[in-house]
Amino acid sequence: MDHHKTARILVAGSGPAGLIAALGFAEAGFAVTLAGPEANGQDGRTTALMNPALKVLERLGVLAELKPKAAPLKVMRIVDATRRLVRSPTVTFRATEIGEEQFGLNLPNNVLVPALARAVAAHVGIEWRKSMVESWRLDTTHAHAVLADGSEISASLAVAADGRLSPAREAAGIAASVRSYPQAALVLNFSHRSDHAFTSTEFHTETGPFTQVPLPGNRSSLVWVVKPETATELAALDNATLSQRVEEQMQSMLGRVTV
Repeated sequence: MDHHKTARILVAGSGPAGLIAALGFAEAGFAVTLAGPEANGQDGRTTALMNPALKVLERLGVLAELKPKAAPLKVMRIVDATRRLVRSPTVTFRATEIGEEQFGLNLPNNVLVPALARAVAAHVGIEWRKSMVESWRLDTTHAHAVLADGSEISASLAVAADGRLSPAREAAGIAASVRSYPQAALVLNFSHRSDHAFTSTEFHTETGPFTQVPLPGNRSSLVWVVKPETATELAALDNATLSQRVEEQMQSMLGRVTV
């Protein structure tokens, strides 16, 4: 008997990783159960996916819907923004240097996740149980999951897409090392006066990277890694003051900034 017809795949987690895993297995002909709540379509963050990952989305039939709402990453630049007396020269990478039009796309999560969720909901090979896994039991042939709604699922293979503190990983006995760093990340989107020319710039600072990634139009996303106390201070600022701090940190590279 064809194993594709008898093996059920259980995917725990309905974030981007879980949705993509469910679609991938279903497209390969497996019966899939996805366990996780309704997908979060309000996430204001972005996800930068490189070309190999985009080929996966293309195979899953969702890339064409996403491309008009994403920004291509054509140039990547690294700037030494430390206060050292002798600093490293700026390094610039262009996709054309490797014969590519772009390195990848920067996708708003509130575009990416709903598109994946619609594809999952429309796929006849995926059963979406919109409930969290509460407990796991593993035996020699199957993984068994009890959901918060009281139902139980048994599968030949379980996919742990249930987050950084994955209960599925713990149930499988897979150890993880945890290290704490004196860093926190401020994540936001902002508009700017000048054209970004589809260039992502990463400023290396003493506390971590300050990374601007282009969005459609004169907008960009930002990940700013600082000390935890600095992150708290920045998050408490009003938008006008925060805009000024962001513009100062990137040396007005993109002109006037508005958060």
